[in-house]
Amino acid sequence: MPDTPRYAPMPIAAFRALAEDGGPAAVARHMTDRLGQVAGYNATTQADPAGFETMLAGAAPGPLSGLPVGIKDNIDATPFATTGGSPALQGHHPDADAPPVARLRAAGALPILKLNLHEFAFGVTSNNAAYGPVRNPVDPARMAGGSSGGSAAAVAMGLVPAALGTDTGGSVRIPAAFCGICGFRPSTGRYPDGGVLTISTTRDTIGPMAATVADCALLDAVITGQHDLPDLPARPLRLGVSSDARSGLNAATDAAMDRALNSLAAAGIELVPLDTAAIDAGTIIAGDPVAFCEGHRSFTEIARTRAGQDFARFAAAIASPDVAGIFAALPGLARDTHDAWQEILSTTLPELRAAYARLLDSARVDAVLSATVPVPPPLYGEDDTLAGDGADLPTFPTIIRNTTRASMLGTPSISLPAGRDAGGLPFGLMAETGAGDDRRLLAVALAIESALAPLNAPHKDTRP
Repeated sequence: MPDTPRYAPMPIAAFRALAEDGGPAAVARHMTDRLGQVAGYNATTQADPAGFETMLAGAAPGPLSGLPVGIKDNIDATPFATTGGSPALQGHHPDADAPPVARLRAAGALPILKLNLHEFAFGVTSNNAAYGPVRNPVDPARMAGGSSGGSAAAVAMGLVPAALGTDTGGSVRIPAAFCGICGFRPSTGRYPDGGVLTISTTRDTIGPMAATVADCALLDAVITGQHDLPDLPARPLRLGVSSDARSGLNAATDAAMDRALNSLAAAGIELVPLDTAAIDAGTIIAGDPVAFCEGHRSFTEIARTRAGQDFARFAAAIASPDVAGIFAALPGLARDTHDAWQEILSTTLPELRAAYARLLDSARVDAVLSATVPVPPPLYGEDDTLAGDGADLPTFPTIIRNTTRASMLGTPSISLPAGRDAGGLPFGLMAETGAGDDRRLLAVALAIESALAPLNAPHKDTRP
């Protein structure tokens, strides 16, 4: 078991200062040293420290010039292979960057690491049998979360200032919350498509992960070309507190949520209860058929085009037992839920999206708040069930309980650090708005981040 690293996330400004003081060599030296120090956390799948300085020195001019970024290993970024964290795609080298990666590169960023994940992004623990479990930077006995666990851990340990992950059911926001960083899920379809090992065209999107809201906003601006943030209203912010804000599943998490809400109220933000229960239940019920049918369709195509294999042969090479089990069952699950999937796309989701838009409009709220995850990061070994207050809970549905809403509705959502719980573990506060209101959500999130600053003061390390 590795010792817990005593590192904090380093925002883009800190890496810029490092580059200004010592050039690409200083950044390369920092990354090489840090990579060696945190190797036991299994955050990366591909890295070439000997080539860091050369890669950094070749940066294009632009707003991100010379900054290293990490890329989740289900997103195409040349010259790296895109493995999905799986033996099934070892050695597959794409011909081009995924479009969001290409836009970061054109702005001067250097995709310099490929980052570990739950195999093929089919899970929330990042317990990867091929590359090792991604360990939580605060407590390596615990999960970093998933599926973008390597992206969150790499940013949280100061290995890179920013990373890209992907989010199907919460896979950017969950590990961001568990590791104590920011993770932004944009509106579905906001970022250009292609170059990703997609599970669900309905649910999936790339999302930026970084130390601060401002850094996530900068990455979003580079990817979309929308650089301005709207002005916030002159009145106090009005934030809805969703039905799932306090779950009753874990007292430490609920207490951390209360501290976050108290900090917002003390900053003059108006908090109003918001009944999202029916919408939340609807999105949970609709989630599985969408993932099953679109996942089977997508990975049948990935197996054919990227591995030259049929689905069954491709699935047989999967290393992680839980993911192998999912893939074995996927053809039957897709067949059995096909009609439900069609009904969900044609009727259920449009109705849920309309109901959510009406709710936000009638409540006159600037954003909706939840706990990103209703429990602390589980221990490794709690892959199937985790310890709740008084009862064991199913790990997967418990962890995605609050993040599914935005994934199914296609709305923007961001997880922000909101201090630590009573056990010293990171707690994430999630804020969401309506579809297409991404830049407004980021502006609101900046104000929330400011109000939460006292909770996020540097954590004193009391270990010997």
